[in-house]
Amino acid sequence: MSAQALIRQAQASGVALRLVGGKVKASGPREAVARLLVPLREHRAALADALQVEPKEPLPGKPADAAPEPVDWHALDAAYLAHHFNCPTCIAAGRGSRYGFRCGTGAALWRAYLDK
Repeated sequence: MSAQALIRQAQASGVALRLVGGKVKASGPREAVARLLVPLREHRAALADALQVEPKEPLPGKPADAAPEPVDWHALDAAYLAHHFNCPTCIAAGRGSRYGFRCGTGAALWRAYLDK
């Protein structure tokens, strides 16, 4: 499995991968992280390289020239809040960075809200 395929699989499972101090860190739903633990360890070096550089071409999915659909910030806010108050990880993260990071789903919802 390639590093890019593993990154896409992690994203689809709600797992966020990031490079911290040269080490690959995974955060998200506990079951999803546990399921990906072995492949992540096996491809640690390739993942670190892939996460270190920006992708030269967009990952498959939506065409690069597709216009983004307009999203109302109220809907983004409601979606994040509905998740936040039912997720202990995101509740703790909302108190500050010393309490941890948002889960994969919460991080995606939060980023979408901030980008709007």
